[in-house]
Amino acid sequence: MNYYIIVFKSTYDAMAAEKKLKELNFTFRIMPTPTSITMSCGICVQIDKEEEIDLILNNDTLEYKNIYYRDDQGYILVEK
Repeated sequence: MNYYIIVFKSTYDAMAAEKKLKELNFTFRIMPTPTSITMSCGICVQIDKEEEIDLILNNDTLEYKNIYYRDDQGYILVEK
């Protein structure tokens, strides 16, 4: 399964993102951050829809550290 992972600098940023994504009616789930990506914050957001990631990237919707795309090969950093 392919999806996007949004990682954060802090738990506060992750919780603020959860609130904002709910307000925007995005489809997402909160999950533990894979340690192979980062150790900065223990929770991240998983989003399946590329259109929603494009909105986040193009509109400064959230404060985040990085966004990764998950495919069969692993995690790929998405350019900001």
